[in-house]
Amino acid sequence: MSFLKRPRASISFLFFVLVAIALWGGKAEAIDLLKGVMPGAVSAVHEKYEGECLKCHTIGQKQFFQKCLDCHKEVKEDVAKKRGFHGKTDVSACETCHAEHGGRDKGLVVFEQAKFDHRQTEYALAGKHQETPCAKCHLKPKYRETPRDCVSCHQLKDKHKGSLGKECARCHNPKAWAEISFDHSTTKFRLEAKHQQVACEKCHTSQPFDAVPNTCVGCHQKEDKHKGILGRQCEQCHTAKSWKEPLFDHGKTAFALTGRHQKVDCLKCHTTPQLKETPKVCVTCHKKDDYHKGKLGTDCARCHTAAAWKQLKFDHSTTKYPLIGKHTDVPCAKCHVQERYKLPTECSTCHKKDDPHKGKLGAGCERCHTERGWKEIQKFDHQKADFPLLGKHTTVRCAQCHKTQLFTDASSLCIDCHVKDDYHKGNFGKKCESCHTADSWKKIAFDHAKQTKFLLTGKHADVKCAKCHVKPLFVQPTPSKCHECHGKDDYHKGKFGRKCDVCHGTDDWKRSTFDHATDAGYALVGRHVDVKCDECHLRPLFTGGVSRQCVTCHRRDDPHAGELGERCEMCHSETDFKIIKPRR
Repeated sequence: MSFLKRPRASISFLFFVLVAIALWGGKAEAIDLLKGVMPGAVSAVHEKYEGECLKCHTIGQKQFFQKCLDCHKEVKEDVAKKRGFHGKTDVSACETCHAEHGGRDKGLVVFEQAKFDHRQTEYALAGKHQETPCAKCHLKPKYRETPRDCVSCHQLKDKHKGSLGKECARCHNPKAWAEISFDHSTTKFRLEAKHQQVACEKCHTSQPFDAVPNTCVGCHQKEDKHKGILGRQCEQCHTAKSWKEPLFDHGKTAFALTGRHQKVDCLKCHTTPQLKETPKVCVTCHKKDDYHKGKLGTDCARCHTAAAWKQLKFDHSTTKYPLIGKHTDVPCAKCHVQERYKLPTECSTCHKKDDPHKGKLGAGCERCHTERGWKEIQKFDHQKADFPLLGKHTTVRCAQCHKTQLFTDASSLCIDCHVKDDYHKGNFGKKCESCHTADSWKKIAFDHAKQTKFLLTGKHADVKCAKCHVKPLFVQPTPSKCHECHGKDDYHKGKFGRKCDVCHGTDDWKRSTFDHATDAGYALVGRHVDVKCDECHLRPLFTGGVSRQCVTCHRRDDPHAGELGERCEMCHSETDFKIIKPRR
């Protein structure tokens, strides 16, 4: 604010004393007295407040910011909203810029115009505005009331006479009124090619910019030689480069033009403005050219091309029956006798009279015959059949199994062909493949561990199959309980029950693997080690529990005759019943 003039010296303390004394009396007397002590007359705008010092001054303060704002509401609002010059600069002391008591003719706004920075306002000066004298724009006493729109100052220069509206800044700029700098690409209608050479007023004939049509037909309707038949979307074919040079890429539509279609006039197909509704089916245009008379359907494109209607090009490989071998030389009409597409594809349909087997080998001719020649027999791949040939089966002649020359009557069960080779005489059932293989009938490949629930261990591994499988295999289950085979070997005579595997193992029948401490929960110590099992186990094992109380076995050895109870182990030892344990 160095460019602004400084206010006069502050009123002395004595002045405020005089003000107070004057106010103690009447109002009129106070005003007369204060006029005598004022440093000078107030400005013309404040004349009605002259003598009423406290309207602006506050006793004991040098700045009158708040009282100024109480009168100047618009400035107060600018400061509150931080807008305008007062809202964007430090205006805490109004008297810094507005010096009062300078007389009636003295203006309240005193500053050096040449040094004033207009950027502090909301209207920065640019271009020729920087050279314009302030008074040319600020015609009203209050600077804030100066208009900011172009038309307020430049209305006389508007050669459009208001027809293009009041937003002059859209085209004109402060550098020079005659210099136009409007970017039409910022609108919804970008100027291209010849549109860039058209004078603005040729299109903008009315005041609102939005009222100007942005469709081709809006300006070029009289140039439409189609007379509206192809609709109003001229830009689909025409460009701004040249109206007479249509540039439409039909390849980007759902119907690309190929062959002779490229030479057909647009109006021959597009007879209505609804271009998308133009039929794309060949028969719509070529019905009169269809010498099949509709017998082969309406899908002409399957055989005919756009290059020439008479030029046929049908790819039979796109169907479910591709033509190969001699079928490629067969005329279409020989198979499509009724001009139908859907025909049976079985060989026997056409070659029934060529079948020397008279149907005995069924209708699957292609299993042996090929398209290269009916008499050319290919080697049948039995691996693709339900019964792949393995091992010695690969050397067997077809007729040895297919006795009636049919494919479906040959059995896939081993026993049907190898019943004479079964030295088990049917005792092991009919599932020969469980043990035998196709490599050799005598070669056994049966894994008892993987194929059954009975693992062969110890001496079981050396036992012949027939010794256990005395009945036909798989027809009736083979016993898996020890006593069912070893009943005669049980020297306990059944006293210990039937769970032989609790004590005996498969390595040796005579070897006991029973641990009385871990398996029975009763450790044998002392004299109990030498006691025979059947002396305690009077009943078959596991059928009834054996008492663990000493008195059960030693009642007759009790010299106390039961007077000391049944807890013999409290005093007696397993080493010798007569040995008495020392008391603790």
